[in-house]
Amino acid sequence: MTKKIEFYSDGLLLKGTFYKANEILKKYKTIIMCHGFGGIKELLLPKYANIFSKNGFDVFTFDYRGFGESEGECRIIPEEQIRDILSLINFANNFEDLKENKIALWGTSLGGAYALKVSTLCKKIMGVYAQITFSNGFRNNTFYLNQDELTKLEKTIENLVYNEITKNKVLKVNLKKILNDKQSVEFLNKYENNFKEAFNIKLPFSTINNINKFSIDSILQQINIPTLLVQADLDTVNLPNEMEYIYNNLKTNKSLIHVDGGHYDVYEGDTFTKLISDQLLWFSKAF
Repeated sequence: MTKKIEFYSDGLLLKGTFYKANEILKKYKTIIMCHGFGGIKELLLPKYANIFSKNGFDVFTFDYRGFGESEGECRIIPEEQIRDILSLINFANNFEDLKENKIALWGTSLGGAYALKVSTLCKKIMGVYAQITFSNGFRNNTFYLNQDELTKLEKTIENLVYNEITKNKVLKVNLKKILNDKQSVEFLNKYENNFKEAFNIKLPFSTINNINKFSIDSILQQINIPTLLVQADLDTVNLPNEMEYIYNNLKTNKSLIHVDGGHYDVYEGDTFTKLISDQLLWFSKAF
């Protein structure tokens, strides 16, 4: 059974979906799902949420401010989206009869980094799952750039930010202009017809600067709850070495699953089937 939900974050009305746990298999655990860069709750998450709820977990999905059905300006500022997750945690903790549930976070891509960060900010979180994410935006996004390319990018961003703060001129670009690597382009082309409104959004070009400045390097050793990570060994979006960095710097009870595929392969086919089975087992027994 699903139910539409509404809650506020920084005065903005955010919308989501609650998937009620199968009462026969009820685990008394709540999974809060955090989607990735530019995503919406209807893209990819429902098949996870339906499987989780059928297996006894209560699940929440939602749209960050400015995306999907939620209020706000369409932009990606990690600190704001993290506050949205914290608002949903407080909402979920007091929703209907879920007060006694243990709460876990599930995050994918950029949402995976958010989930890891939030696990250090909220004592209610008992476990965290993060797949195909990164620890340091700048290190991840500039790994393959030579010095000339890096200097050019930094100068472009500097000029755009200057125009924003002095002339209130915000350059906005299509999602495809930012997610322009081969794996992302193939993914966007595949789902574009079903999610035209979501994929036709325009984001401030300074979004690149916001992601480059986002890092969870300094908080990894603070995570003290069970953590399950998934790394795609052929990932060109969030590089495998970033997942390895996260794993190597965690001091908690941790596991790392390797996938022989690219960034988006975790969402489909045999890889999805295998991973969802691993997730169900982990969420059932890890905490």
